Amino acid sequence: MNLKKKLKTPLSNLEKVSLFISSGALIGFIPPFPGTLGALQGIFLYWLLQDFPFFLHLIIVILFTLLGIYSSQMSSFVLQKKDPDEVVIDEILGAYLASWGKSGFLELTLAFIFFRIIDIMKPFPLRRLERLPGGFGIMADDILAGLCTNLLVTLIVIWFRG
Repeated sequence: MNLKKKLKTPLSNLEKVSLFISSGALIGFIPPFPGTLGALQGIFLYWLLQDFPFFLHLIIVILFTLLGIYSSQMSSFVLQKKDPDEVVIDEILGAYLASWGKSGFLELTLAFIFFRIIDIMKPFPLRRLERLPGGFGIMADDILAGLCTNLLVTLIVIWFRG
């Protein structure tokens, strides 16, 4: 996609930074599956930081949530779409939440697979969360999808270790 052709006016620095953040350092502009690439980014970010203490993970989640709401709202306006495919910070955070507390390749792989399935299918009430206005709507369904995935993977692990 040629972003310059798509946009009618030059971008401000704040709009450029918002696009950079919301697209996961421009990963969201790589076709054909930007959401999947964003989810991989979230899993990889968690893997890099998995040994951090709980409170630092909590700070990361809060920071990503606030940055995600603001930057995705701004990017939505700039790209003139309600929930642009290029915005993947929601998938990054959702996959991070899906991975939180998980260890090992198998658990992280399960988190990735189940997160993408839940995120794409959007079972009730995820689809309703998309209807929230602006950046809240963009972020909320993926946050809940990540939390649901985390619970699902935890139950699967408990079941098989049980």
